[in-house]
Amino acid sequence: MKTLVIGFSISGKACARLLQAQGKQVLGVDRKALEMQTAEVVSEEAEIDWEEIEQVILSPGVPPDHSHVKEALKRGIEVIGEVEFACRFLKNRMVGITGTNGKTTVTLLATHILQESGRKARALGNIGESLSGYALCPDEEEILVVELSSYQLETMEKRCLDAALCLNITPDHLDRYGSMEEYAKVKCRIGDCLKEGGEWFVSRKVAKDWGAFLKGARVFEEIASPVAPISSIQYIQLGLPEQPNIEAVYPLCRYFGVSDEDFVRALKTFRKPKHRIEYLGECEGIQFYNDSKGTNVDAVLYAVSLLDGPITLLAGGKDKGASYRPWIEPFQGKVARIVVFGQAAPKLEAELADAFRLVRKESMKEALIAAVQMADRPMNILLSPGCSSFDAFQSYEHRGNEFKRMVEEKVWIEKKRS
Repeated sequence: MKTLVIGFSISGKACARLLQAQGKQVLGVDRKALEMQTAEVVSEEAEIDWEEIEQVILSPGVPPDHSHVKEALKRGIEVIGEVEFACRFLKNRMVGITGTNGKTTVTLLATHILQESGRKARALGNIGESLSGYALCPDEEEILVVELSSYQLETMEKRCLDAALCLNITPDHLDRYGSMEEYAKVKCRIGDCLKEGGEWFVSRKVAKDWGAFLKGARVFEEIASPVAPISSIQYIQLGLPEQPNIEAVYPLCRYFGVSDEDFVRALKTFRKPKHRIEYLGECEGIQFYNDSKGTNVDAVLYAVSLLDGPITLLAGGKDKGASYRPWIEPFQGKVARIVVFGQAAPKLEAELADAFRLVRKESMKEALIAAVQMADRPMNILLSPGCSSFDAFQSYEHRGNEFKRMVEEKVWIEKKRS
């Protein structure tokens, strides 16, 4: 008998290796057939001999309405996710972190503070190394700080978490879930994965908006952090995580015995990951900020809220299904101009042109050049696309790196001379 692994990227390949370490035979399915020395991998169009399949494991991102999933369920075959599968082999203490925005920063921050306070800790999950890969050679003394996307939470059942954190729930992936309620239900599944006696922390807004889906969660803003707040601009320009992220991490670290003194000391040596409201410097009276990770409507609202006006916003990419109209009221008096680009530009223009000075360009480079050329001084130019990158870039990192290169090279000067 074989286990069918659907999706053969990083998580799928690690899952296959973990299965083989248990003496299982593996059949992999991917959008195209791939070569792998130790496992057979076929394309999605290939015929499956379902009589020889005993279990199906989904890589993150594989939709629950995939044709193979439907067929397996119809036949009574167990279908689980890669994270769920890996957790069955792990005995570590474990923290789960989810939210629409800020998951990676908070996961890395919690891991850093635990490590700097003398605990062994490892960041895993949606952040990089898969749990299946880690389960091949685990260190049971490590606290696992696991970033969990909605896709991963869809298929989690095991009560494996000692603590959980939900940062926020705002419109995203509505092309997959269809409604905010369905999306919120998936995010709140993290609370169902707590061990008996485990702690669950949520933001005040999550508690207010989605309290019906919460069981025993505590509001982390109500647990006083020992860190004195500074201005939003200081956080950004120093590369520090913003105050809401610090407030979210504090109760998790306290749960594992970190003292206030160690928490404050460790925080001083942490720097945010790149592409998250990243300050790039000043040129000719313009401050440049790279928030390429701002891939949904609420992430852009958050970025704009942290900067002092005036702002020229660069937005666009591949549309994710949400309306951009929620920007209209909060941006008034702060966003001086919006320059839109990419596949989503027509929708952005249709929804926002009546409320803002708006310019439409084909590419991000053209958008940046136009933003600089039209900018009054002083001005903040903020790339916070509100869209995914996949219409023109390999990833948000690729998009952000290209933006940083363009700013460093001052591509608008080249344009002026041409």
